[in-house]
Amino acid sequence: MSFFSKILLVSSLFLTFSGYSQNLECCSSKEEIEETLSGYWKIKDDSSKSLYHFWFENGRGNVENVETTESLGKYLSVKGSHSYLYIKEEDASFALEYIFKFGNWISTIKKLDKHNLSLETNGEITDYYKITY
Repeated sequence: MSFFSKILLVSSLFLTFSGYSQNLECCSSKEEIEETLSGYWKIKDDSSKSLYHFWFENGRGNVENVETTESLGKYLSVKGSHSYLYIKEEDASFALEYIFKFGNWISTIKKLDKHNLSLETNGEITDYYKITY
């Protein structure tokens, strides 16, 4: 194998693996993820009134689907939408494990900063933005 071929192979492997990496501009610990994730998030390019409220108490997370009301900053919980949330660290990446009445699932954090969140669940990426008033 020529030198050029080796460089090309190494470069392509690096680019492939870097596409799977996380982009956590805010966080290097579970506590920092809790702090950044806490609040209200909306799916980008979604016209519904649906938001996701994340909060943490004593290391255990909570998430529920809420809907906006006519009053600024007021939300109504969607009945039966509450899930518990645990931050998992595996192979230098972070994931969220959701546990609810009928089962559980895991979403890998692909991007997280003060304003943006990207989660990958079952190979599909969903982008969110943080609601602030």
